[in-house]
Amino acid sequence: MLLVGCGDSGSSGQGPPSIVVFAAASLRDVVRGIGARFSETHQIDLVYNFAGSNTLAQQLQAAPVADVFLSANPDWVDVLERSELILPESRRNFLSNRLVLISRKDAEFQLSEPGLLPTLSFTFLAMADPAAVPAGRYARAFLQAVETADRSVWEAVKDKIVPTTDVRAALGLVESDPHIIGIVYRTDAMNSDRVQVVYKIPPNLHQPIVYCAVALKNRPQPEITARFLDFLSSPEAVAIYNMKGFVVDEGGPRPLS
Repeated sequence: MLLVGCGDSGSSGQGPPSIVVFAAASLRDVVRGIGARFSETHQIDLVYNFAGSNTLAQQLQAAPVADVFLSANPDWVDVLERSELILPESRRNFLSNRLVLISRKDAEFQLSEPGLLPTLSFTFLAMADPAAVPAGRYARAFLQAVETADRSVWEAVKDKIVPTTDVRAALGLVESDPHIIGIVYRTDAMNSDRVQVVYKIPPNLHQPIVYCAVALKNRPQPEITARFLDFLSSPEAVAIYNMKGFVVDEGGPRPLS
């Protein structure tokens, strides 16, 4: 397990205290921005681990070493709650996002309606693993909701789908080849100067995208963790969300099928 940041969770007496934040890969840039602001104003070090929410939840089940878990959907927080690893009263939904279909900028893909997706001349469709990763599960729900001829778009394109470990890996595949298209979060597309949005996926074609934050049990810095969770809803954090293209105050969670 690779933790990116500085310091150890807790306080050694030789520097500021620190907390460990496990966060969904799609939150990498925005959490770093918020963390830098929080660290500066509160004199706290933050240590990060970014990956797919499913991977992070599984890591925490094996070794609950994080103070905060920021999941790209509530289901993986539910998993940790059933394992009695979280503080349920700390749980909150704090953010949303949008899905987009992307290609590399030097590709010539155009899509006027989602039912025409199977007619595009692409070699692969990159997306986060639809069996486990939230971004992939939202993408699969979209593809299953749209019909083409006598079957869903999912059935028409599933043999071309390349599942990836997280949404950033899907973005990287699209960046690497003009014949690959992908489904990622809008915020990931905005962070790349090598891709373009081919189609903005209507949010009513998949379950609501809900990011969920929670504190872990039995950690050495519960008061600092609570302050960080509160900071996620601060005006400073909201300004960063808006700058990065996230959606604030979206509707509550629904279970994914």
